[in-house]
Amino acid sequence: MRHLVLAQARAHRGRYVASVLAVFVAVAFVVTTLVLGDTVSASVSKSTAARYEGVAAVALPADSTVAPDEVLTLVATTPGVEAAALDVSGPVRLIGADGSSSNGTATSIAPEGALRWQQLGDGRWPSNPGEVAVGSSSGRAIGDEITVAGPTGSVPPTTVEVVGVVDLDGSPLALSPGSVFGAAAQVRSWSGDTTDWEVRAAGDADAVRAALAPVPGVDVVPGADRATAVADDYVGDVTLLRNVLLCFAAISVVVAGLVIANTFSVLLAARTRELALMRCVGVTSTQVRRSVRGEAFVVGLVAAVLGVLGGSGLAAAVVSAARAVDAPIPLTSVSVTVTTVIAGLIVGTGMTVVAANGAARAATRVRALAALQPLETRPEPVRDSWVRRICAALAIVGGTALLGLGVVMANVLVACPGGLLLFVGVVLASRRLVPAAVGAVGDVLARAGGPLAVLAAGNARRNPRRTASTATALFIGVTLTSTLVVGIGTLEAGAPDVIDEQFPVDMAVTAPERDGLAPEVTERLTAVDRVSSGAELATVDLTIGGTEASVLGVDPAAMASTVRTDVRLPEAGTIVLERSLARSVGVDDGAVVTVGGPVGTRELTVATTEPGMPDMIEWSDLTAVAGPVTADTVWLKLDRGMSDEDLVAVSDDLSRVAAAEVPGSEVVGAVQMRQMLEKILDTMLLIVGGLLSVAVVIALIGVGNTMALSVLELRRETAMLRSVGLSRAGVRSLLVREASIIAGVASLLGVVLGLLLGVAGTASVIGPGHIALGSVPWWQLAAIVLVGGVAGVVASLVPAQRASRVSPVAAMAG
Repeated sequence: MRHLVLAQARAHRGRYVASVLAVFVAVAFVVTTLVLGDTVSASVSKSTAARYEGVAAVALPADSTVAPDEVLTLVATTPGVEAAALDVSGPVRLIGADGSSSNGTATSIAPEGALRWQQLGDGRWPSNPGEVAVGSSSGRAIGDEITVAGPTGSVPPTTVEVVGVVDLDGSPLALSPGSVFGAAAQVRSWSGDTTDWEVRAAGDADAVRAALAPVPGVDVVPGADRATAVADDYVGDVTLLRNVLLCFAAISVVVAGLVIANTFSVLLAARTRELALMRCVGVTSTQVRRSVRGEAFVVGLVAAVLGVLGGSGLAAAVVSAARAVDAPIPLTSVSVTVTTVIAGLIVGTGMTVVAANGAARAATRVRALAALQPLETRPEPVRDSWVRRICAALAIVGGTALLGLGVVMANVLVACPGGLLLFVGVVLASRRLVPAAVGAVGDVLARAGGPLAVLAAGNARRNPRRTASTATALFIGVTLTSTLVVGIGTLEAGAPDVIDEQFPVDMAVTAPERDGLAPEVTERLTAVDRVSSGAELATVDLTIGGTEASVLGVDPAAMASTVRTDVRLPEAGTIVLERSLARSVGVDDGAVVTVGGPVGTRELTVATTEPGMPDMIEWSDLTAVAGPVTADTVWLKLDRGMSDEDLVAVSDDLSRVAAAEVPGSEVVGAVQMRQMLEKILDTMLLIVGGLLSVAVVIALIGVGNTMALSVLELRRETAMLRSVGLSRAGVRSLLVREASIIAGVASLLGVVLGLLLGVAGTASVIGPGHIALGSVPWWQLAAIVLVGGVAGVVASLVPAQRASRVSPVAAMAG
């Protein structure tokens, strides 16, 4: 039987090309994802291991009361300890020469010796307080000056000179362009209470543990364990990303399985005589089933091996390209593990064998004598079990209900499972839905397209089960792609309204850590072209009914002309409180509450506002309880009807004025948030669309495969048509029309379901009131249907050309 299986695979190898290609693409996707994930993980582990190489023990603070200097002194003076170093790191703000501010991380450099883990790439190590080294991904050069400030603004900015560049190749620190390195004392002076620290020790770990045992609040762990824990913190995000990518790979595997099932089903139907002959010479049904499964195993194994090699090669190319462009991704050498190879082989061979299992069962039902009769192509009806029908109905009904509830509640956590359930239900029902739709479209085209259209529609309906399987593969890919396109399109259109509600001003300029703004700053900001008005605000900590809270002091008149939405503003003698704060204070709307500040108290009437709105007090009331205050924030209103280019120009102008007047200030607002959202959504569309395109490509391979198998299955019919006068061009047109019907219907159904899921998904995120039909990307959806149909036609060209070359006499004889 083994020789028979191999002989069958060799004899029919040309007919398995599409299946091999589908498995190859799916396995390569899986392997590439696993290899890149393992490569990043290995790079991070290697980089982290270098930090703790030669470290016997690490002392970590268990609470914030432990003094790091005391721990370092105690460890360094312990007999048996060869070296000890205090490592500190913390957040900082980096202020550029133009006054712009960005977040960064400061990390200490151990004294020269065995415990200094950083590698110097260029320059020298810092030796004075006014010197730092920067990461190789920072974009800064030796000799540059940087102003470093603490994250809270309590530490005065310090200007330092870059004297060295630390090589971060393979390190997760390369992901942050704001990495600076200096002495431990300097880092602690910048980061203050936000500093993380640990003491690394080389030598006798037991001695370190014994020395620190009496010290409360200190944990001592082995250096190797600490390296593993630090690496796991970084690798966790990599694992999450890898799992997300594997979800898309799973979609490709499912689509490839549909292609394989189609291939074996039609090929074994065409080999009915061969199977019957095997039964006549004594081969049992069990042996037939084993031979088919063995053939599937061989095909799957070959494709899986090619997929593993192709996926590994693609991953190596990605790593080489990333290193060539100095991408800030921790990638060193390609890591192809045995687990990845085995996983790729199991996915490829397992998927093929499972997908071919239905065809194997059908092959055992071939009767020896009946199959030796003249072979005719008979329609294969769709047979759905009652379990499948019930599951499909329950999934569609339940999914629709959950999806609708999620939209009404504006709760994506409810809508997402509902959408997934609805999608699964439609896929389960596709065996009935797709053939019916293909038949309906075929009838319409038959009435309008002449005899060839009638034949094409008849061929598309001839084998509903095969048509359903082929169309479902493309339907899955198109549905997911359409959902993504509609979801992102409607979200980009509706999100700005939500942003305006949550952030009622166009732009806001905020001084670092409540530093005061001079009055002329507001004048210069409002003098910027296309800025219509501005309002000053002061952030002050007050006591409201015994509860401490940060409140904004405002001028109601200036605020009324600046905010976009209907915000409740305080008048003299009132204080506006967000409802949750009012509840915590124990007051309702209209109640009187005592408000206290540094210089006095005042009885004010409470006016409550919606959640998310700021707590505000009128300026004269604020000065009565807090004394003279200076504004630390300016809210700005921009002209209406500006183009995106004008908005960007105004934002740049405001950033330049703010940076010149108040170094380190932040300029934020709806404009930046809209731009950031659009960039995120556009990037998501490119990435996820690219991932889903793999499934669409596999599905199109399936369309071409179905047409090739249709040529094989209908050889006699095609020969008869040729003998009565149908030209070669007519044969090609017949198959192209059949492919266009199947691909077009699958694309149309996928777009319809994708439209529903995309709109509902966006409505569950931002609320149904922010969805407009005009925001649906109709042209993109039309393009998806058109591209799907055209791609189906292109996939059928090669089989159609092959069919047109078959001699009528040879086909009738075969």
